[in-house]
Amino acid sequence: MGERAGRLSERVRFEGRDEARARAGNLPGAWAYRFERWARVELLARADPLPAAADTRHSARRWRLTIRDGLRPTLEMRALWRGASLTLTGIEADPASPGWLTIWAEDRGEE
Repeated sequence: MGERAGRLSERVRFEGRDEARARAGNLPGAWAYRFERWARVELLARADPLPAAADTRHSARRWRLTIRDGLRPTLEMRALWRGASLTLTGIEADPASPGWLTIWAEDRGEE
């Protein structure tokens, strides 16, 4: 476990929607701070837009974040890292690696 912990060198901020604002006016709530965690951030796929693709998902960079288990993000949250806003697309707790979470994310641009 210590070997992996030494690679958690990036600080990632997790934010969720402000539910009170959303209930008050049926508006999407503003993003609000939830927690920060140390993470290992790895680029899985670079942004290579396809010439004929209208769907921006084809050009989004894909990332894998590894964090210690504890406060868990949800798919309704976003992660802020080095000025980029990452949309969470998957969260996995591998039974073979207790105490760790793998988070899959896509880059949605600068904040």
